[in-house]
Amino acid sequence: MLAKYPELRLLADQTAEWDRAKAMSLMENWLQAHGEKIQAVFAQNDEMAMGALLAIERAGAKRKIVVVGVDAIADAVQAVADGRLDATVFQDAAGQGRAAVETAVRILRSEPYEKQTFIPFQLVTRENVAEFLPK
Repeated sequence: MLAKYPELRLLADQTAEWDRAKAMSLMENWLQAHGEKIQAVFAQNDEMAMGALLAIERAGAKRKIVVVGVDAIADAVQAVADGRLDATVFQDAAGQGRAAVETAVRILRSEPYEKQTFIPFQLVTRENVAEFLPK
């Protein structure tokens, strides 16, 4: 993926094991090691994104570091609404479940089915966050 964007440079890549506290600790280490070189953080789930965000906020970063997560959990959606988190990605669990059941039924009925079904993700940003806030 990075090959498509040669202007981007990966500074570090490590898991925080889907854990907010571990992500916060990891981000603290990265801030020490890489400092001003860090421009963005992409976390594979919102727990890790929120941990990274907390570390950045506590460090009092003097410039904006873009932080994005995945899952659109309540904390992350609220952080997007508050302008703290840049984005999260909503994964349509209901749509994924529905497609899985529909495919299973087709298989059981010996009907043709798609071997891969893509359920589109939705990027949640300040522009559309109201759609994802609890009602």
